[in-house]
Amino acid sequence: MKTVGFPLEITPAQTAELARIDGMVVPGRACGTCSLCCKVLGVFELAKPAGKWCTHCRPGNGCDIYATRPFACRRFYCEWTISKGLGPEWRPEQAKFALFKSNGGRRLTAHVDPGYPSAWQRSPYYQNFKAWAAQAVQKTPEMDLVDVMIGERLIVVLPDRDVDVGITAADELVTLSKKLTAAGQFIEVSKTKCTPATA
Repeated sequence: MKTVGFPLEITPAQTAELARIDGMVVPGRACGTCSLCCKVLGVFELAKPAGKWCTHCRPGNGCDIYATRPFACRRFYCEWTISKGLGPEWRPEQAKFALFKSNGGRRLTAHVDPGYPSAWQRSPYYQNFKAWAAQAVQKTPEMDLVDVMIGERLIVVLPDRDVDVGITAADELVTLSKKLTAAGQFIEVSKTKCTPATA
């Protein structure tokens, strides 16, 4: 696999960000033999697609380029490592998915191992996703997003249903909007192209 190339030096701002996240790690928790993030997440700097093992990863034994891995890899701390409320069943190598927050904590995504595409629908996970989705849609002025990624395929989890949005490109956004119908409030899921920034 061809690498895109990435700076080996970590900037002071990136170092501070890593220290901040490292300070959030729950005492006693570490990746150990788990390396699922090296499969389920995409890494632009390494031209690595989501859902495929990184060529530098040795599952269960770490990373061949650990000392020089890109910043994107260094900042991968799954929610199990930093959230006290998640028990051992949420450890990615057991759950078969890794939970990550993004967009300033407004998006919670389960990046699922494509070898176990329905893992997120098992108990107790599915019930938790539904409860989190119910909380997310109550946020204002914009709703938060709870979703599942299986490779590049995205499924939005809503309190009343799951919406399979399909493959999402890097330049596409998924948004939620509330619509009043005769039956009550309905949440619509839309996929739109990002608007390029103007200079």
